[in-house]
Amino acid sequence: MNTQIKPTILCLFSGGIDSTGVLHQLITHKKYKDANLIVHHIHIHNRENRAKAEAKAVKSIIECYKKNYDRQFLVTESVFDSRGFSSLRSKRYPYDMDVCAFYAANIAVGRKNIRFVAWGRTKTDVSSGGSFEARMKRMQDVFDSVWLLEKEPIPKFIFPLIKYTKAEIWNSIPPEVQSNVWWCRTPIYQEDKILPCGVCGTCTQTKAFIDG
Repeated sequence: MNTQIKPTILCLFSGGIDSTGVLHQLITHKKYKDANLIVHHIHIHNRENRAKAEAKAVKSIIECYKKNYDRQFLVTESVFDSRGFSSLRSKRYPYDMDVCAFYAANIAVGRKNIRFVAWGRTKTDVSSGGSFEARMKRMQDVFDSVWLLEKEPIPKFIFPLIKYTKAEIWNSIPPEVQSNVWWCRTPIYQEDKILPCGVCGTCTQTKAFIDG
C-alpha cells in the first residue's frame, strides 16, 4: 500500500502523563494501526522552566517505544519561547493548549495528509467543569483560525483518553515508560538531577496515584 495516501494522525507530545497515554494508545491500539503517525514535540520555554525536563522525558520515552514496539512513526520538533515576555512585565504567558493548537494547525496546513490531531483530553479534565471547557473551545478556535484561508477540510480532533481518568491512564502506561514520564510544572535542577517540586498543581494532583 502506498503510505502517502493513508490518513495521518498528528500527536502533540510533551512527555507528560496525558500525552504519553495518548501516544501509547496510538502505538498499541488496533483502532489506529492503519494510519500514519507523526509525533511532534514543542520545546516550550517560559517562566516555569520545564523545557529541559520535558525534552529529557520525550527523548527517553520515544526511544523506549521505538525499541520495544514495531509501530513506525515520524518524530519532529519545534521551539516556542515566551521568556522575553518578562521584559514587558507580562503577568501571564500563553497557555500550552493554545501554543499546541497553533503549531498543530500550521503543521497540518503544510502536510495535508494529516487528517486527525490527537489530544490528551481525559475524563478527569471533563469533570473539572467550565474553565477547562472554555479553554478547549479557545484551543479549537486557535486551530480553526489558521485554516481560514485553506480550501481543504480541517483535520478532526480525536481524544483517545476521553473515557479514562488520569489515574487509569497512568496505570495503562508500561512501567518502563512510566519511569521516564514527567509531570511537574516547576522542576528543580540539581547538578545532574531533575526533580519534581512536589507542590505545583500537577504534582499535587498526581501524588495520590503515583505514590500509591
